[in-house]
Amino acid sequence: MKLHYCYLVLLLLFSCNNKEEQSTELVNKEEQGGLITKEAVESLKYIDYILDAKAVRELSSWQKYNELEALVASVKEADLTFFKDNHEVLKTFMDDLKTTIPEAANTPAILARLKIVETSGYKLEDQLMLTQPKPKEVLAAIKEFLVSFSNLNLQINKKFEKESQNIQKP
Repeated sequence: MKLHYCYLVLLLLFSCNNKEEQSTELVNKEEQGGLITKEAVESLKYIDYILDAKAVRELSSWQKYNELEALVASVKEADLTFFKDNHEVLKTFMDDLKTTIPEAANTPAILARLKIVETSGYKLEDQLMLTQPKPKEVLAAIKEFLVSFSNLNLQINKKFEKESQNIQKP
C-alpha cells in the first residue's frame, strides 16, 4: 500500500515538473517568434496588386523599388526585423526611394502613393517600438503598409496603361 502512495507522489511530482517546462517553452517560443505569425499576415484581407509587364520593364532600373518589393515580401512572411530599432535606416531608405524615382514614373500621383507608403512604414515601426505592442494593432499597421504598397503598384500600372493608349483628338 505504501508503495502505491510513493508511486502516486512521484507521478504527481513529475507531472507538475512537465507543466513548468511546457509553460517555459511557450514563453520562449513567443519571445523568439515575435507576436505576429505568417498565418496571421496571410489572413489579412486586401487586394494585392502587382506590377504589369510594361511597368516592370520601365522600372527595372529602379533599384530602391526592388528593395521595397523585397521588404514587402519579408513583411508578408512576418519578418519585421527591418522596422525594429532601425529608424535611421528606414528614413534613409524612404528618402532614397523618393529621390531615385525614374523619370518615367515621376508623377504627382505616384509621389503621393510613395508618401503614403513612407507614412505607413513609420506607423508600423512605431507600433513595433512599443514596449508591449498589441498584436491586433500591429496587424492593422501591417495591413496598412501592405495596402499602401499595393496602391502604389496600382497607380504605377494606371500611369503606364494611360500612356500606352493612343487617343486621337479630333
